[in-house]
Amino acid sequence: MTTPLDGLLALQEIDLRIAALENRNGEIPRRRSEVSREITALETERSALADSVERGRLYRRAVETDLEAQQDRRARYETQLNEVKTNVAYSALLTEIQTAKRTIGDLEGQILDLMTVREESERRIGEIDAELEVKRATAAGALEELEREAAEIGRALEADRVRREAALTDIDARLLRLYDRLRKARRFPALVPLRGQACGACHNRMPPQVIQEIRHSGSLHVCEACGVLVYAESEAPAEARSEA
Repeated sequence: MTTPLDGLLALQEIDLRIAALENRNGEIPRRRSEVSREITALETERSALADSVERGRLYRRAVETDLEAQQDRRARYETQLNEVKTNVAYSALLTEIQTAKRTIGDLEGQILDLMTVREESERRIGEIDAELEVKRATAAGALEELEREAAEIGRALEADRVRREAALTDIDARLLRLYDRLRKARRFPALVPLRGQACGACHNRMPPQVIQEIRHSGSLHVCEACGVLVYAESEAPAEARSEA
């Protein structure tokens, strides 16, 4: 014979499944993010390197323009050496030529440094592209599996919510309100069995009179320590225990 407690326990079993499914469903975005995390990090690194290469290209063009200007200046000064008439003018041109040579050397050094940085960046971009190809292929399978799992969870949730609606019709309204209040207050499971002489949730000892009522009248009692509803589990018949 089905009792009000049986219906409430059946509802709690459904609610526990729903809660577990919702927790799993809530973990899907985090797990999806973890699968994509390494890919995202590599893509971010690649983008930064590509931007750096482009900035380096533009800066190198500016340096090369300065270099050409300095080379033209040096050539012009060297041509003028044969045209000056005084030692002072000759010395001044030599000074300008030396300054231009030093500037040319500095600019050529900058260009070499920029070329080295670009080569290293392009090498790393190539490595990243190879890593991304492998990781994207691996991640695709993992993401597909997560999508399948999410779909399965969704179907299971829908089925259990339908079962929950059906189960509500067999439950006493007063017991249901009390159960829902505990469930919504996150005291869940709201129904716990008596364990010996203690609450099955917090393990605090319950008064002897309350234990007697729970065991012999089948009533539900609120645990004064943690607030859950305590019930007595039904015992198996003697012949069933002897067969076991």
